[in-house]
Amino acid sequence: MSPDRVPEDTQDSAGTASGRAYDSLASRYDSLLVDNPVLAHSANVSLGLVKKTMASCKLLLEIGCGTGRETLELARQGKTIVACDPSKDSLAVLQQKARHRGLSERILTRNLTASTVARLVDEFGRHTFDGAFASFSLSYESDLAAVPGQVWNLLKPGAPFLCSIFNRICMSEIVLLAPLLVPRRALRRLEGWTELPVDRHSVVVKSYTPGQVRRIFTPRFSLCGVWAIPAIIPPHYLHLLVRLSGPLRPSWEGLDRRLNHRWPFQYLGSHTCYQFRATE
Repeated sequence: MSPDRVPEDTQDSAGTASGRAYDSLASRYDSLLVDNPVLAHSANVSLGLVKKTMASCKLLLEIGCGTGRETLELARQGKTIVACDPSKDSLAVLQQKARHRGLSERILTRNLTASTVARLVDEFGRHTFDGAFASFSLSYESDLAAVPGQVWNLLKPGAPFLCSIFNRICMSEIVLLAPLLVPRRALRRLEGWTELPVDRHSVVVKSYTPGQVRRIFTPRFSLCGVWAIPAIIPPHYLHLLVRLSGPLRPSWEGLDRRLNHRWPFQYLGSHTCYQFRATE
C-alpha cells in the first residue's frame, strides 16, 4: 500500500469549505505557529496530550492532520498513522515533509473529513486501530453526531480517542473583549457557531458545551479526561495581548498548563480536549 496514495473514492471530500480554505493556507500554515504565540502554545499542549494518550498505540487514525505537526512526531516514535484531512494541499505538504525525514512508510494519507472516515473500513477493516485523535478539527463538521459511530467502528475495544472541540464558553474571550465593548465576537460562539477567517476564506466553526459533547459520544465512548486548550490564555486572534505580556509570557503559559485540567478552568477554554475510550 503506497503511503501517498489517495483512493479515488475519497476525492469528493476535498470539496468541503474547510478543505478549500486550508488548501490556500497549506504552504504557509507552519509559519503561523512561529508568528502566533497562542497557536504555538496550544499546539504544544495538544501534542503533549496526544503523545501521552497514544503512548502504547502502534496503529493510529488521525482526523484533520493538516500539515502534520503531530503526525510526524508520532511517526518518529515508530508509530504508523493513517492521516486524514479534507485539504489535498495540506496532505501534499505532509507527504513532502515525511519523505524529507524518511517517514513516508509510517504515514498513510487519505483525503477524508471526519464524517467520511467510515470509508476506511473497506481498506483496513473494523476495529483495527489502536487509537485515534482529532486535534482542533471536529468543529468544522456540520453534524458532529455523525462522527462517533464511524470512529468507534474503526477502533479496537477500549482504544483511546482524543479530540479537541471548539468550546461554547470561553471565559478569557468574554472577560477581555467585554471591556472593549466588542462583545459580539465573544458571545457569538454562545449561539453555537462562529465564522473563522482562514486566509482569503471564511469557514463556519460550530461550538459545543461539554455536556453536549458527552451526550453525542455516549454510548460509543466513555469519558476519561478533560483539558482546556488554552485555559486562561485568550483565543489565537487575541495573540497580541500575549505578545505584549513580554517576560510574563512563560509564567502565563505555565499557569495555563497547571490549570487546564482543573475545575472550572477545564471547561472554560477556547477549545476543550476530551479523552474518550471506546466501549466494549
